[in-house]
Amino acid sequence: MFVYTLGLLAVALYLTLRHIYSYWARQGLPHLCPEIPYGNLRALAEKRESFGTAVNALYARSPERLLGVYLFFRPAILVRDAHLAKRILAADFQHFHDRGVYVDEQRDPMSAHLFALPGARWKRLRAKLTPTFTSGQLRQMMPTFLAVGEKLLDQLGPLAAEGHVVDVRDIASRYVLDGIASVFFGFEANCLRDPADPFREPLRDVNDPNSFVNNVRSAGVFLCPGLLRLSGLKSLPPAMRRFAREVVTRQIEHRERHPEQRRKDFIQLLIDLRREANGQEALTIAQCAANVFLFYVAGADTSTGVITFTLHELTHSPAVMAKARAEIDDMLARHDGVISYEALQELPYLDQCLKETLRKYPGLPVLNRVCTQDYPVPDSGVVIRAGTQVLIPLLAYGMDEKYFPEPDVYMPERFDEQAPKYDPDAYYPFGLGPRNCIGLRQGIILTKIGLVLMLSRFDFEATVPCKVRFEPVNVTLMPDGGLPMKITVRADRAE
Repeated sequence: MFVYTLGLLAVALYLTLRHIYSYWARQGLPHLCPEIPYGNLRALAEKRESFGTAVNALYARSPERLLGVYLFFRPAILVRDAHLAKRILAADFQHFHDRGVYVDEQRDPMSAHLFALPGARWKRLRAKLTPTFTSGQLRQMMPTFLAVGEKLLDQLGPLAAEGHVVDVRDIASRYVLDGIASVFFGFEANCLRDPADPFREPLRDVNDPNSFVNNVRSAGVFLCPGLLRLSGLKSLPPAMRRFAREVVTRQIEHRERHPEQRRKDFIQLLIDLRREANGQEALTIAQCAANVFLFYVAGADTSTGVITFTLHELTHSPAVMAKARAEIDDMLARHDGVISYEALQELPYLDQCLKETLRKYPGLPVLNRVCTQDYPVPDSGVVIRAGTQVLIPLLAYGMDEKYFPEPDVYMPERFDEQAPKYDPDAYYPFGLGPRNCIGLRQGIILTKIGLVLMLSRFDFEATVPCKVRFEPVNVTLMPDGGLPMKITVRADRAE
């Protein structure tokens, strides 16, 4: 009897998998042949590649405009046409207004943040949070950012004086986290001076590629939301959930008891939103914590990556380094060494460098969207059905010579507005349309301050080859083993 039952289960499992993995064949869409149980992501499952590079590899395996793929057990469409992707993100947003990533407001309230929320819930929250990212708010945050910048110089000065080799990614991460602690959490962290600062530990836990459970979480959030629902796992490790809840609760309760202690930060905006609900559903502590967590992780990874990879490319491109540094020196001379919001707008070549960095190393290498109503694809007979997951491979577009000639070359001049040498319809590293990155300008400001301070005081010398190997499994692009560089005081700055 047992053998008979086992046989029936095996047959049922075989038929189920055969049905799942024949989806695109039944739909008549060009597709890649899947492998059980990996779908088309065996390299990711075996920890040989990062999420971004694994999807990039799928992009290179077919010339089709739309390509059916399998994210483990989930069918999805890889959009290989950057122009169509732009239309999906912006002009035809009404068909793709949700990301299709994991969110469960009831069982896992920490998953219900701005990035993941669908439909009307996302729209209402986006409207509430937008005021904190205006130009006026950014100007008011400048003293906070500059104070963190001074801590960065204090940390690097002694290391440069002795010509140490430092992991620039580690330094950049600690600088960005100190800025995030002040602007989003409302307190002063000490990550730059103390690498073991408690504010840093939860991020290490979330990004630990050696944790099997964390890898399952990442796969569940971005690839197979049903995996988390079936397994009972929550989207964040317990330590991160506890950390975000405790810090946010402590800050909100303290300021609500002492309204005179206002700060120009994200926590204060959330407090004001709770107070001004006006009969509408007020933000709960869990919702506040979820959104603060989002900017903690997303802001830290993105800004850290842009600083790190820009310095890495500059050390391998001496002419570009010299040009960027000369522009920074001229700007500082015009403003008597004072960095202001307005002064940072006077660095067009540095802006081109940042754009080139984001082309090669986008903050999120792949954008998720889910079709929310049937979508007839323009200039084709294909209809993307409601509920279908769609992948937009930004990393692959950025490295495709069809859109960016000589993609392996770090060439900031390609973004010169007077003579652009790229396809602008293929460049949107922070997304596009209503669901683009809400913290884009804030992240760029923090990044530019860090780069201006470092390049105006120090020399950096590469110690590793230009070709970067990315840490496997992670969703964002992280250099495997960090990016060590030799740092010295600039000869014209030595006392």
